[in-house]
Amino acid sequence: MTEIGDREGEAIVYGNLGNLFQSLCEFKKSKEYREKALSIKIEMGDRRGEGVDYDNQGTLLGLLGEYREAKEYHEKALSIMKEIGDRKGEAEVYRNLGTLFSSLGKYKQAKENIEKAMAISREIGCKQVEVRAYDALGQVFLAFNDRQSAKEYYEKALSLSIKTGDKVGEAYLYTNIGSMFLRLGEYGKAEEYFEKSRTMNCNIGDGLMQLLNLLRLSNLKSQQSKFQEAHSYLQKSIQKYEKLRNSLQGEEQLQVSLLEAKGTHLYKRLSELICLRTGNPRDALYIEELGRARCLGERMAAKFSVENHVSAEPRSWSKADKISNKERHSTFLYVSYYARRVHIWVLKPNGDTLFRRSQWVDDKTLIAEKAFDLNSFFNKGLRGFGILPRQKCEDRSLSETMLISPDDESEANLRGEETPETERRLNLCSKLIIAPVADLLSDPEIISDPEIIIVPERSLYRVPFAALRQQPGGKYLSETFRICIVPSLTTLKLIQDCPADYHCQTGALVVGNPKAGKVHYKGKTPTLVDLPGARKEAEMIGRLLGVQPLLGECATREAVLQAINSVSLIHIAAHGNADTGEIALSPRPTAKSIPEEEDYLLRISDISQVQLRAKLVVLSCCHSGRGEIKAEGVLGIARAFLASGARSVLVTLWAIEDEATWQFMSRFYRHLVDGFSASECLHQAMKWLRNTGFTKVSQWAPFMLIGDNVTFDFKKERLVSCFTDNDQNV
Repeated sequence: MTEIGDREGEAIVYGNLGNLFQSLCEFKKSKEYREKALSIKIEMGDRRGEGVDYDNQGTLLGLLGEYREAKEYHEKALSIMKEIGDRKGEAEVYRNLGTLFSSLGKYKQAKENIEKAMAISREIGCKQVEVRAYDALGQVFLAFNDRQSAKEYYEKALSLSIKTGDKVGEAYLYTNIGSMFLRLGEYGKAEEYFEKSRTMNCNIGDGLMQLLNLLRLSNLKSQQSKFQEAHSYLQKSIQKYEKLRNSLQGEEQLQVSLLEAKGTHLYKRLSELICLRTGNPRDALYIEELGRARCLGERMAAKFSVENHVSAEPRSWSKADKISNKERHSTFLYVSYYARRVHIWVLKPNGDTLFRRSQWVDDKTLIAEKAFDLNSFFNKGLRGFGILPRQKCEDRSLSETMLISPDDESEANLRGEETPETERRLNLCSKLIIAPVADLLSDPEIISDPEIIIVPERSLYRVPFAALRQQPGGKYLSETFRICIVPSLTTLKLIQDCPADYHCQTGALVVGNPKAGKVHYKGKTPTLVDLPGARKEAEMIGRLLGVQPLLGECATREAVLQAINSVSLIHIAAHGNADTGEIALSPRPTAKSIPEEEDYLLRISDISQVQLRAKLVVLSCCHSGRGEIKAEGVLGIARAFLASGARSVLVTLWAIEDEATWQFMSRFYRHLVDGFSASECLHQAMKWLRNTGFTKVSQWAPFMLIGDNVTFDFKKERLVSCFTDNDQNV
């Protein structure tokens, strides 16, 4: 088609290939071919073809859990179909939008869209759309617990599907009807329909539906207390999922979305089944590890040129206890949550793996915290730290609501708030995460400087573990233990296994108070305010380390990118956007009068293209430990530095007042120059803050060390020679 210039035929072939690869669960190739088809349709002015391709892309993105983008594609398709008067196309898009809203739990909007599809399909006599609308309505009514209506719609859909010869639709309906009977407790009928669907999908080759059927059969066997069969089906479903994931090699965003949409529930279910029914916490832990920071681990392995041994093959699970064997003086706290319980594994220095669960969290507790599940509680329950006027805390945030004037005293100038509820929320976190394993954390064989390495997941990254208590009214965890965070056991092992000469041993890049002024940002032209505290911080650190910091106009994007890959330590004190990971640097001198984003922003994509060799990166920006929370982990600036080769990253969970930041950084770096490990420096700096008047949790607990516990070999005489009288009085 390309050779003879038949653009229309070329687009048709691309579209068919996209459909084929989606049915085979080759999502990367499906996405590529559909994008090519869409591009040609737009070029040719084929409005109907453009609408169909937008709708198809929306469906694919919905399958992968990219719901926001999926909705945008479906809405573009709907607009085009209405514009050109294509009633069948309009009905199909309404049905697909209804399915999308149903996936999001927005059943009222789902029903409205599906009923529109139903009305149009009957009006024009389109049986195919009518079948799918009946099926979708059955799912919605089942969600409403209206079982009779659900059964009626499913039966209508199945009858019509068989009459029209729609094999794919028939297979889907068998699965949905089986799920309905499962909810009704009619296990025999449920298994009959699941097996019918499974047989048909094996012939059709629909990988996603095969996975879904295996999961449904596992749920069925669990409800029948046939746990060995349930375990077998779950293992098969995970093997199917891993095959789908492998088809997306090189497409990290799609792999992350597939994990979010399909993988997490599989791993959680099998982990819980193994732990509770077979009493094997190590195998359960390894299953949990399959869902932790997989993409990050793969990128790190590529950077370090080391092997990554993560596998869903049960024979490889014995490797799980070897991952932490290099940290013989540390206790690992591996934390997960599922349904209404927190699951905790404790990996002892002697090699023992122990498992505990928290108590069930009831509705009353969640309602009091304005949360609907544990994920929402951990995600928002501790947001309210440190609301501070500008006089106490300069605004290092970078967002669409950033400050225009340092004298503005509006509500937008205030940062988070430590409310009376804070202590209650921290106590609940302590009760759920620490109390079940408090007696397992201390080890009599470790006499001094015990360390806890915490492996959190999803919204647990929002929890200030340093401020949790070992018992009500007792000591903070950070008073007894040094604390370090790792995204997964695998990522820690990859760091430990990287070549000894990979990371730089000397050199430091210190950046403070880049001067950008008025800039273009997100369609607006804000003025980035001056950060005198950041400048003072960078100057102090530069003196301690014996390096000249990049300050003000000298801290350009080009200068930072030029130096960032050849130093052992990186410190950046600047404006930062917690959600996108962007850091505002100074624009190059030749930039326009009002710099564009590419002139001054350091983005995650920029960091991803650099081969970092830093042992430690310190991000002294507002909320630098935050980002988009996924099952993969926190997708933010800290992860980007780790993925690009950094051994560890020090971040903050919220902004604190300038004086506390200054004091913390001064103490942290003094200990670092003295040769102490990063976790010990963090431990001592927080302790010093608590003992010298900064007693509020919001003042001393936002700092989090992620990655390996690194040390530096700075010359001690440099410390004495570079101190000023001002430093001595800190």
